Amino acid sequence: MFGMGDAGQVLVQLERYLADGREEITEVMARDLVKQLQAKRKRDVTEQVHLVKALRLLTDVLILRGKAKEGASEVRRLHRERRALERTVRRADPSLLERLTPASEDHLRSLRVAAAMGRTGASKKALNRLLRTRRGHLLAHVEAVERLGDVGGLGRRLAEAANAAGALVETEHGLQLVPASAPESAVMLQRLEAALSSCNDARALEAHARLSAEGEVHRTKASAAEAKLQAAIASLEPTHDYYEYG
Repeated sequence: MFGMGDAGQVLVQLERYLADGREEITEVMARDLVKQLQAKRKRDVTEQVHLVKALRLLTDVLILRGKAKEGASEVRRLHRERRALERTVRRADPSLLERLTPASEDHLRSLRVAAAMGRTGASKKALNRLLRTRRGHLLAHVEAVERLGDVGGLGRRLAEAANAAGALVETEHGLQLVPASAPESAVMLQRLEAALSSCNDARALEAHARLSAEGEVHRTKASAAEAKLQAAIASLEPTHDYYEYG
């Protein structure tokens, strides 16, 4: 479908397709790209990076399209190829390791696939592996509850993660809880509230009450600030139309 030299451009195109909801063409092109990249036995660092990214996209679209069994196969391959990439980078330039996407993001994909297949035990194992590599990953706890429910202490663990993340932060997207140890796992307040309120665990309900109250304080302050701004703007407007005296 395309030449090997275009892999980087194709990945950008696939990300756009997936963001636009064009899942079928994303799957077809991602499969083709993975096949072409894997056919090359001696891949350089750039080609290995492209392969890992293509496998992530393929796994994501398979989950979205309800093809969990195939997604499970691809996410296993993803873990293998990511580890191969880490070995290659470690040999070439260890300082570049921190620039790679954290392994936790792939463990989160394992959690999603296992949950989609109804495998609660495998989902919890994926969550535990993720947290060993990225402590405080709030999104993983939220997704575990969303996908599995409050089973096996997931509600309690979500509450603990939410409490450890600290106070709400006002971002350009709205109110979020942003863990300092894993800022990429920030969660919007509304989504977090929904997950916590779905739990039966008392600690989860306490965390929900705390965050709801904190969110209300933020909204009240924002409303007051907006009213003050509008009053200031109004005070700058002339009270008379001076042209009428011309």
